[in-house]
Amino acid sequence: MRNNLTTSDIFDVNRKTGGLILGKNRLDDYASKYLSHVCKEALTTPMPLPIEQILADAHLTVIEVSLSKNLDIFGCCLLLDGEVQVYNKATGSMELRSFPAGTILIDPDYAERYGEGAKRNTLIHEALHWEKDKRYFEILQIKNRVASEKLYPIMCRQSETYYVPPEGKKTKENEVRWLEWQAHRLAPRVLMPHEMFKKKALEIIEHPDSENIDLPLSCDSLIERISEFFLVSRSSAKYRLIEVGLETVISQFDDYADVYAEILESKIYQPLSPIEAYSLALNDSVFSEWIGEGSFIYADGYFVLASPQYAVFKDGIPHLTTKAKKNLSKCVLNIREQRCVEYTYACKDFEGLSYLYRSYAQAHDADRRIYLFDPKLQANFEELDPTESYAAAYNSIPAYDEDEESQLLGMLAMPNKTLCQCLWFLMENRHWTAPSTFSEYTGLHANYHGKIKNDQYGNMGTDVLMAICIGLQLRLWLIEQIFAKSQNKLTRYQDPDKTYIRILERFPGVTLNDFNGMLKAAKLPELGTKEKVS
Repeated sequence: MRNNLTTSDIFDVNRKTGGLILGKNRLDDYASKYLSHVCKEALTTPMPLPIEQILADAHLTVIEVSLSKNLDIFGCCLLLDGEVQVYNKATGSMELRSFPAGTILIDPDYAERYGEGAKRNTLIHEALHWEKDKRYFEILQIKNRVASEKLYPIMCRQSETYYVPPEGKKTKENEVRWLEWQAHRLAPRVLMPHEMFKKKALEIIEHPDSENIDLPLSCDSLIERISEFFLVSRSSAKYRLIEVGLETVISQFDDYADVYAEILESKIYQPLSPIEAYSLALNDSVFSEWIGEGSFIYADGYFVLASPQYAVFKDGIPHLTTKAKKNLSKCVLNIREQRCVEYTYACKDFEGLSYLYRSYAQAHDADRRIYLFDPKLQANFEELDPTESYAAAYNSIPAYDEDEESQLLGMLAMPNKTLCQCLWFLMENRHWTAPSTFSEYTGLHANYHGKIKNDQYGNMGTDVLMAICIGLQLRLWLIEQIFAKSQNKLTRYQDPDKTYIRILERFPGVTLNDFNGMLKAAKLPELGTKEKVS
């Protein structure tokens, strides 16, 4: 009697499309088949894969070129002659460039940030596309040129590392996403063949004294030795140990729970305080680019896509919509929280990731927690229209009081209306009739209140005017209009104005207290002096 097979057990080729059909239970079988063609020795002897020789034998050429601003796109293999969008650092824009078939593009900044293991994984990932998907796109180009032009070339993204396409969805887009799913799953299996990887791991465990490892052997040092031997990332080595059935063995190590905390204990989609969110972006340029590239704003502890579907203003402050709360994976950046314990190679486990120690954790705490942003966990976003700029996306969210904004803009346009009169209009709307209330929201001395009310303070400085605007919880565009009315002009590319603007872009409705916390993190003077004006 035949066993009942599922889609996970299939290893076949679609005769009509030329596309590989491969279930998750047959991934190692395909990896072995591929290696039997390109490097048979790797199936009989534990060894680091000779990637350069494999690429040379396949007549593949590697070219380093920037592929995205936020390093999400790490590689691309030209299966046919074609054009690819590349990132021009000098102009900050994407440009089309032509490359011949047989070209592998890899982003050098990605390789530098994430290490040699990540680079080797990328090269094998692209070589696998050449091996298994070339025929698919050749047929697609003949049968459906429109679809071919839309879906080709495959831009390999970190954010699709763990993405699993829906089964049974009969579209060309879904077919291509399955081809990419295969490449993501196959690359580490080719670099670490099942039997030889398991053999090497057990050799190290059973005879650690012969491996030049500090004794006693630990889970941490085992992973480091395997990573160094196969020239792969520590993360890949960790997952592979589990995949080959050695979890029970490695779980006996005292440090197993600490080293595997990212897999065993991490919490996903964790909210951040405004200051934590800003500090994470401030300390890491890649995370900052993710926020900018994806048109995200901060709301209810999350960076959410700036779309009316997911964010709504209430009393000047953005909040997640009901739809957003029910679909976090589709609209917010995934910030992970995990326990952080020091071990010898802990720093390597965070290599390339954006991270921040939780604000109330201390270095000596036994249960120190850390926030991590991993591009590989950013999947399933509903993309905004690519032609939609951040400003367009942000401005599409309804303002908290359109009538007030309309009246204010009218006043700002009138030559006979002063800056103080415009501010007093807003202050009355906020019921800031008492000097103490004004001081509470702005951090400024109560004496400023009377000077503005009596139209006697048109020469206020940038720091004073900004403190008032923050206290009023105005959005950036209105603040810029108010500054245009004043004697002060915001300089977008010079601090402190540059930092003011960046905070307001991503944290609309931020309170003065949080705004000052972000300024402190950026090592800039805080707003609101409480000093009395003369």
